[in-house]
Amino acid sequence: MGTSGEAARVEEEPLEGSLEENLALARQVIEAAQREMAAKAKKSLPALRLGALAGTLGLVATAATYRMSVQLLERKLPPELASFVTAAAYGSGAGAAALAASRKWRGAPAPLPTDTARQVAEILTEPG
Repeated sequence: MGTSGEAARVEEEPLEGSLEENLALARQVIEAAQREMAAKAKKSLPALRLGALAGTLGLVATAATYRMSVQLLERKLPPELASFVTAAAYGSGAGAAALAASRKWRGAPAPLPTDTARQVAEILTEPG
């Protein structure tokens, strides 16, 4: 019995070392993925800010000045046309800001750890 117990312990030791190595490797991969995603998110920040600006400008412009603009235009135009012209003016401003955000967003990389995934795949597919 003593020899079989020793053999079992000898077989477990390499497994424990392998498990620790795998856990360390997994931690390194996770940390690399987190760093890559943080860097990509940081690059996307200007586009997100412009997107927020577009939404805010659209909302604030419509809410704060719509009624005043309609009232001013109603002096020269029928109420329906005054409302349409005002909405078109503020909508085009919001559209221009959204277009600027869209152009910034296209230049930014996807916020996924693609480089880390590629490196892990290369390591896993290496012969040996």
